[in-house]
Amino acid sequence: MAKRAVEHQPAPTADRPVLNSEQQHIVEWLKKVRFQKQLFGGVSEQDVWKKIDELNKLYEAALAAERIRYETLLETHQSGVAPPKEGVADGKE
Repeated sequence: MAKRAVEHQPAPTADRPVLNSEQQHIVEWLKKVRFQKQLFGGVSEQDVWKKIDELNKLYEAALAAERIRYETLLETHQSGVAPPKEGVADGKE
């Protein structure tokens, strides 16, 4: 099976929405993560727990960013103001 290039990302669809920068960071981290091998038992349990902690922090950051985006959209909807352009909230412009 051929590997896809890291920079290639399929077009967004209903089941695969556009990723914000925090979510994209998680995707890149998952592609690069490697576990420390051990002579007996496969991988280091301590290293696995460390990687799980790192991943949890990435997910917490993504959740916080999504919560801010949601609250901003909710406030703009309630006030009747047009929502900000895409990319403004995650610093792309």
